[in-house]
Amino acid sequence: MSRFQRVTETDEAGATRLVSLEVTDEAVYRTSKSQMWEGRLPLAAVINLNIARVGSSDQVTADTKHGPITWSLKNGKQLIDAIETQRG
Repeated sequence: MSRFQRVTETDEAGATRLVSLEVTDEAVYRTSKSQMWEGRLPLAAVINLNIARVGSSDQVTADTKHGPITWSLKNGKQLIDAIETQRG
């Protein structure tokens, strides 16, 4: 299980929030304590992962069956590696 703190997420609907990510063997759990919000992205719904450098952060885009989700964080490659490892 891998955790990523202080990640800026833009979800499929275009909503942006500050979240914590937790990658498990079945899903990516997305939690925003400030907005009292939780989301679950099943790993089976992830079609493709891309990474780009934007300023001093990495921008990871997950193409999913429900639409793209974008995460902006410092260690984007580690997030991609954690998801890829769990997907097997």
